[in-house]
Amino acid sequence: MNNQDMQTLLKEKDNPDILVIGIIYNTYAETLRYLESIPVDGCNITVLLVDNSDIKPDASFLEKAASYPFLHYHRAGCNSGYFGGAREGLKKFLSENDALPRWVLVTNVDIVFGPGFFQQLSRMGDQPGVGVLAPAIISEKWNIDYNPERREKYPEARLRFYLLIYSSFLLHNLFLAGAWIKRWFLSSRKMKNRGIEVPRQGTEKIYAPHGACLVFHRDYFLKGGMLDLPNFLYGEEVFVAETALHLNLDIVYHPELLVFDYEHASTGFFVTPAQNRYNRQAIRAILDHFYQ
Repeated sequence: MNNQDMQTLLKEKDNPDILVIGIIYNTYAETLRYLESIPVDGCNITVLLVDNSDIKPDASFLEKAASYPFLHYHRAGCNSGYFGGAREGLKKFLSENDALPRWVLVTNVDIVFGPGFFQQLSRMGDQPGVGVLAPAIISEKWNIDYNPERREKYPEARLRFYLLIYSSFLLHNLFLAGAWIKRWFLSSRKMKNRGIEVPRQGTEKIYAPHGACLVFHRDYFLKGGMLDLPNFLYGEEVFVAETALHLNLDIVYHPELLVFDYEHASTGFFVTPAQNRYNRQAIRAILDHFYQ
């Protein structure tokens, strides 16, 4: 769906509902945990699950999922990637509805929404000039808040360094092993000295939000923003950041919106040769599109 098609489908009218698009990839147990954290009552929420899996869900999953009155399940038939699945889910929603809700969430399903997340979001009115909200995303593994993902744009030299690292499957995993050890050390000290991580206080404008849970205001789409990632996977955060900059919309960190991340349920911490290739393609796409 191109930008003209999107503008034809979108109608600018008040609709305070929340649309949650969750992307499944062989993560059915995690999806049920995810759904349990979404309130059945008290908020007007629609959840659209897009299933990119290469395996089929069993009957018990489908039965449990069907018990949620707010849920729509869409099996994609192939793995179209994170934003590819989200784009298909958004297109399906718009084919059946004449307007977007105020908030559109694109998420992994290996997260859990914190208490009061949707109540807080429902109480937020339109915020002029704001296109994306970044919630506090607390890693259950590392006990850190992943947001803000980036306060400032990546220096081009840093991205070219990543491109060099990703040029080799072995080098890529050695780099990740070093990052894992560093994160484990910092996390252990934090748990010993501070206990459970507390999100930062106060909102702030940032460059890029963490991709596990992206909260789009409908203005992001009404002003021409899309989910057309130029590569299959990875780099979604920079794509959203650069799109928001182009549209003159802010990305704002909101720590009162709390999410817990049980990360890498579908991909793992270390990369396969295919994931190494997707990372390399993502860095090249970012350099080609945003650093020319």
